[in-house]
Amino acid sequence: MRFSIFKKDRKKKEEKGHRDPIIVRFYKASDDAPTVSTSSEPEPGKSVSTDLPVSDISSESSDTASKSSRKHHFEHNSKYFSISVYSLVTILIALLLALVIFNIASVISIAGNLMSVLAPFIGAGLLAFIVSPLVNFFDEYLFERLFHIKKTGLRKALSIILSFTIVIGLLALAITILIPQVTGSLKELLGKLSGVDFNSMTDTVKDWISKIFPSLNLSDFDSWVATELSSLSEKVTTFVTDSIPSIFNAGYAVIKGVINFLLAIAISIYMVCDKRRIARATTAITYSVLPVEKAKAFISTSRDCGQIFFGFIIGKTIDSLIIGIITFVILTIGGLPYPLLVSVIVGVTNMIPFFGPFIGAVPGILLYLCIDPIYAFAFAIIILAIQQFDGWILGPLILGDSTGISPLWVIFGITVGGAYFNMVGMFLGVPVTAVVVYLARRIVSKRLKKKKVEVS
Repeated sequence: MRFSIFKKDRKKKEEKGHRDPIIVRFYKASDDAPTVSTSSEPEPGKSVSTDLPVSDISSESSDTASKSSRKHHFEHNSKYFSISVYSLVTILIALLLALVIFNIASVISIAGNLMSVLAPFIGAGLLAFIVSPLVNFFDEYLFERLFHIKKTGLRKALSIILSFTIVIGLLALAITILIPQVTGSLKELLGKLSGVDFNSMTDTVKDWISKIFPSLNLSDFDSWVATELSSLSEKVTTFVTDSIPSIFNAGYAVIKGVINFLLAIAISIYMVCDKRRIARATTAITYSVLPVEKAKAFISTSRDCGQIFFGFIIGKTIDSLIIGIITFVILTIGGLPYPLLVSVIVGVTNMIPFFGPFIGAVPGILLYLCIDPIYAFAFAIIILAIQQFDGWILGPLILGDSTGISPLWVIFGITVGGAYFNMVGMFLGVPVTAVVVYLARRIVSKRLKKKKVEVS
């Protein structure tokens, strides 16, 4: 009781679960204004002055106040103030664009460094987006309905622990199983290639082509192969020599990647734990900065863009994983060598829309050509059948119309993304293009609706 004055009087609030939606309430403040009584009969205990009418007193006081304000105060005009603000903002934006254009190299460098710094947070956000549905599933169906746990905080903690245990366990299992086998396959393949008799292999390929195309002239085939092999040998030697100094940088990049990965896991756990708090804070900031209708539209649009972007990434990841597994099973049943290595290449390149199947087929065909042309031909047929299955059945079943854009925009996103950001850009170019096209459609539709124009 001695220190009771320092204790906070905390009201017991209703516990909110992380699955509860964010509620926005709108209310109006009471706008009761003081009024002047004009009753002819005075109230008991009060006197009424009859020297001047109320209207005369109010008009005289307002005239005096307006004259004094015109003499001593600046008259505020909201119209001109808005014009001034818009002009200032326009000038600042123009100066910023000019600064960016004239210093584009520095801006790109700064943006690259910023993305490198934010990489753990971006990875954590993606991981939290993937894990969050698992957390909701375990919370609702396992701990609430099956085990009947009533405490929201306990259910949430158990769901998060179980979800991250499953995800991290699967990643660890994939790393411990795939990496040793892929590495072993590469060592075995390099050992076989070092002892390959290219002359006999050239004769085999030549005979194989002559059987398929008898009328084709192959007199210069041997000289062309010899020239290309010597050129390839020189290129490989140059590449190895130039790559030796970058080995240390590669080691540093691996260590940095491991640290960023562990940091992303830790940050994603905090993100999932504070998911509702982050959503509530974001909603509050949006409504505090923007008008109500614009805030509603902004939140709705942001939610749709997130569903388009992350829905495509997650759906394409699941689709590529299934394609990789199917490829591995078929190659194993067919008796083709290095099924795991080839399946990993096919699954990873399948993440790239449209061009991914062709990119993934080329390394496998070249690999099997060095072993046996029959293997290369069989692999080409298998990949063609698998990709047709993916394009017509599996892809639409998993992804649906997640992007909502035409193949022309898909090719545009892959081309531009690949030109500036290589393989990662080829993959992320499609969802980014889908988001931009979605926003453009919303803006155009809104402006047409405002002008009462319908285009069909």
